[in-house]
Amino acid sequence: MQFHIYCNQKNIDSLHQDAIKEFEKRLSAYCSTTLHLSPVLSSEFMKPNHHYIHVINAPSTYSSEEFAAYLHEIQLGGTSVVHILIGYSETDCHEGLSPLPDDNALHPIAITKMQLSHETQTLLLYEQLYRGYTILQGKTYHK
Repeated sequence: MQFHIYCNQKNIDSLHQDAIKEFEKRLSAYCSTTLHLSPVLSSEFMKPNHHYIHVINAPSTYSSEEFAAYLHEIQLGGTSVVHILIGYSETDCHEGLSPLPDDNALHPIAITKMQLSHETQTLLLYEQLYRGYTILQGKTYHK
C-alpha cells in the first residue's frame, strides 16, 4: 500500500523530521509513505480507486485496533493508494481536490481532540500507521 501524506506546512522542524524518518524506516516493511509539504492542495493526484482521508480535530475516531481494522478494510477493498490530508479545512479539501469522485470520497478521521500543530499531527499519524500495521502483523508494538 502506498500512502501520500499531505501536510499544510511549508517546512517541518528537525525534531519532527527525525521522528518521521524513523517511522518511515519502520513502515517500509509494510507500506511506502511519501510526505508532501504544501499549503495548497492540487487535484493532479485525483485518480479513481484511490482512498482519501481528511484528518480533523475531534474526539478520536478509532482505537488502535479499530484503526488497524480500517487499514485492513481499505486493503481488502483493492485500494493501493491512500492520500491523507492534515491541516486543511474542509473547504480547502473540496476546492483543492475538485472534482472528488463522489460526495463520500473524503473520509474524515480524528487521531486526537487536542489542538496540535500540523507537524505534530503528521507525526502522530505516522505513529498510528506503524501501530496499525504492527497490530495487523500480530507483532508487539512496544519493545
